[in-house]
Amino acid sequence: MINKCSFKIDEDGLIDFTRKLIQTPSLSMQEENVANLVADKMREIGFDEVAIDPIHNVTGTLYGDDPQPELIFNGHMDHVPPGDMPEPYSGKIADGSKYGVKSRVIEGRGACDMKGALASMIYGAKALKDSGVRLKKTFVMTAVVREEMAKGEGILRLLEQSGLKGRMAVSGEATRLQTHLGHRGKLEFTLGVKGKTAHASNPSRGVNAIYKMCDFIGDMREHYQLPSHPLLGDCTFTVIDIVSGPGRLGPITPDWCEIALDRRYLPEETAASVKRELEALIDDRKKVDPEFKATVELVKDFPPLYCSPGEPIVQITQEATKTVLGDEGDVSTWKFGVDGTFIQRAGIPCAGFGPGDERFAHTPEDHVPIADLIASCEVYAEIIRKACCS
Repeated sequence: MINKCSFKIDEDGLIDFTRKLIQTPSLSMQEENVANLVADKMREIGFDEVAIDPIHNVTGTLYGDDPQPELIFNGHMDHVPPGDMPEPYSGKIADGSKYGVKSRVIEGRGACDMKGALASMIYGAKALKDSGVRLKKTFVMTAVVREEMAKGEGILRLLEQSGLKGRMAVSGEATRLQTHLGHRGKLEFTLGVKGKTAHASNPSRGVNAIYKMCDFIGDMREHYQLPSHPLLGDCTFTVIDIVSGPGRLGPITPDWCEIALDRRYLPEETAASVKRELEALIDDRKKVDPEFKATVELVKDFPPLYCSPGEPIVQITQEATKTVLGDEGDVSTWKFGVDGTFIQRAGIPCAGFGPGDERFAHTPEDHVPIADLIASCEVYAEIIRKACCS
């Protein structure tokens, strides 16, 4: 690693704070304790203004000569349930070799997604402040709630109700210290098929909705052609749940069957255009099978994110990476979705840069390499300097 950055990182403080964040459980809707921890750390560091809103979003501001925000850093404080993860809130420092990492790691739920990045962003601001560099433009750090619920409730409250503004932004979700430009969007549909009940001893008198649904799923798998993007990759669909009724209480053929359908989509698509595609597949099935009756309803829409490589924040992030690490690294994308999509949709270009590997998010192997923590902290400090001090 080549380090030409002039900032001094409080490595012990960064590691200790990351561990404290992990040791503080913060499931979605239960973020109050970790929000207080984050806000207290911002005040200790010397942010000019720190605020916690009614749902426990935390905002910290370092004012420059121009009070209008220039740069936003965004991360979330909530995490998914620990599941069968051993010692999910230990914040234990361990040998990283079992994860293919040469350095030590910090383990625990939320380490990778994304308490390590939160700590690094906050300590990056600390490094800049401790250096005595004068800010000409204003920097805002946002630590939001309810991200894992995949509706953007936390960040949307800041954008729509609190008036969060900026000219550019960085999402700290895990990127393996690369610059990320976005991700596919996520649509979830409920697709229902109607049938007709009959006694299970005489099924031919009914219309089995499960069989009809199986026919439709077969059509999708064989005929549904999906678009692709040179950077964001292939669109996909998959069935993530299936239910039917009346159920097993009596010997009766089901007269309804529903699936939850996950469809990943691109910026040039819309929820409406994808729904029309599904409706066309339903119409095609009806032509083959006049008994087929189905409806489709959109239930979730997590928008895609694409930040153009020509945006200043992308250039600044890559320049900062090169300054700190000696190489600007690859440009890539996330598989999962991030709150940066709502920031981008609000008209604020948002790139991604963070410690850790998203492959370990939501898994029992959740961890963040300490070397990544320190490196990302230095890059964050350099991003702030390039965006707000020139």
